[in-house]
Amino acid sequence: MESLSELDISLPAGAWDSHVHVADEEKFPYHPLHPYRPKKADLDDLLAFQRSQGIAHSSLVAFSVYHNDNTCLLDSLRRLKGKGRAVACIDPQTVTDAELRELHDAGTRGIRLNFRTSSKRVDIATFAALLTQAADRIRPFGWVLQVYVSLDQVAQFASVVPRLGVPVVIDHIGHPEPSKGPPRLQEGYQEFMGLLSSGLVYTKLSGTYRFNDLPELDSYVQEILATAPDRVVWASDWPHSGGVLRNPGGDRNQIQEYRKIDDKGWIAQCKRWCWLVGGDRGNDLVRKIWVDNPRRLWQYGEDEQVATTSRIRPVL
Repeated sequence: MESLSELDISLPAGAWDSHVHVADEEKFPYHPLHPYRPKKADLDDLLAFQRSQGIAHSSLVAFSVYHNDNTCLLDSLRRLKGKGRAVACIDPQTVTDAELRELHDAGTRGIRLNFRTSSKRVDIATFAALLTQAADRIRPFGWVLQVYVSLDQVAQFASVVPRLGVPVVIDHIGHPEPSKGPPRLQEGYQEFMGLLSSGLVYTKLSGTYRFNDLPELDSYVQEILATAPDRVVWASDWPHSGGVLRNPGGDRNQIQEYRKIDDKGWIAQCKRWCWLVGGDRGNDLVRKIWVDNPRRLWQYGEDEQVATTSRIRPVL
């Protein structure tokens, strides 16, 4: 086993970053009700970031400031020419099959539902209705349903997951709350681990800077990797938005700077966790979370041609 103190930050060939955002207000105006105003971070910025980290592919996640307008996302996917994937935001009640097909042909492979930002407790019946409605729209395309929740909310919808008939991805390793103590003592912990061990969900090893003062974070991540080595994908969460909670002075029109994150340090930390869990087979786990698992999740093949320009209608 390689010494942890000597662990390098190089990534395996074909490495994926499974959670990034792009924003370009000049070319693609934010929704009139954008909750905050992030600084420009366009596709060129993303590609520069990828090169600096040794990342070959990214899965773009729709930025909340665009609400259900996926124009910016589509533009980025087309420019990537099949080398990327995306998770869109839609209104399941109003989106058309033609719009879903357009997103699919460009490289979209999932949609995202955000339950955490509002932190509302939703009863099981409501969760079932919302998740089922979304799953019904994406099931014909074989997409994943990505959910951003806090750990306690996992307990509220865990029983619904087996009935959805689509892969489910839980953002940021379930986002436990530091104020509630170690994750193993928090509501939703048992349900989350149960879903992971069953193979019904994936989770993203990402965004821990949002709860870096969480007690027993190391043991929590290692347990996730040991429980579901084939269901974890790595992500940077670039460009590290502050979100509504870091909205300066509450003014949603003031341009918000991104958080300063040690991205190379994050890669090194995740490789350390892989080595602590995998031992002499630590490199196998590194390859899984950076290459094999995301390729399977995002339905990617090196020889795949996602779409040609002639097949794609412009979004009006």
